[in-house]
Amino acid sequence: LLKQIIDSSSFDGIVEIYMQDLVTNRNLHFAYQPEVGDLIPNIAFSSWSTVKIPLMVTAFRFLEDPWPPEYLDLMEEMIEQSENTSTDDLAMQVIDENLSPMVVTADLQRLGFLNTFWGGHFYVGAPLLQRYDTPANQREDIDTDPDIYNQTPPADMGMLMEDIYTCAEENGGALIAAFPGEITQEECRLMITYMARNQIAVLIQAGGPSGTTVAHKHGWAIENDGYIHTFGDVAIVYTTGGDYILSIFMHDPVQAVFDPVNALYSDISRAVFNFFYNQ
Repeated sequence: LLKQIIDSSSFDGIVEIYMQDLVTNRNLHFAYQPEVGDLIPNIAFSSWSTVKIPLMVTAFRFLEDPWPPEYLDLMEEMIEQSENTSTDDLAMQVIDENLSPMVVTADLQRLGFLNTFWGGHFYVGAPLLQRYDTPANQREDIDTDPDIYNQTPPADMGMLMEDIYTCAEENGGALIAAFPGEITQEECRLMITYMARNQIAVLIQAGGPSGTTVAHKHGWAIENDGYIHTFGDVAIVYTTGGDYILSIFMHDPVQAVFDPVNALYSDISRAVFNFFYNQ
């Protein structure tokens, strides 16, 4: 069904979808392109602002309750408004003034996410602290020309969201195991609260009816040629038929125009939502 939706859309670029059923642990993961067909998944995409999800996790690892309100304000601005200045300020003040991107990347690697990294701060002219060669960006069969500062495949971000969900719901999972005493259930719940306040009414959020709780972080950027090429959105969606993770990235080498991309996101999200809602 999802491939049929992609085929019938006006978007002809690469689409990769990762979906995790949080009740049954069923998993759906594929990459696809109209008129080409199935692609091998775990493609390296520019992560753009979705990298602020692992940054939030690392920031909470360094913070202790009671959390200083000025840092929580920066975190809210980072997640809810996608403020790059607030992102850099939070990283530099809480994690490390110079090397915070490398600390975030090291935390991702500790969790087993070897294809996702943050290589430098967001401010204009920020130095690239380290160039990361990953299994995803070393593939020779496909190349989305991902940004050298931040990359991810959809599954990495989706599984990280599952780790946050498990931490928040069960006080367990990979985050608690990897960072004992540094990440708490209350912090994971606060992460989800911030992401649920990210109300943009487009992309994955557009697929559910009004009132649906969608905790998500989206990302896109105008690149050096003046065009957008990659969109990403990663979400926890709460439904009466069961909660699920949905991570979708789309790339067009020529130009990813917002309206057809958003319409496809919405159609895919709506189909997945209806599947769970009608169970």
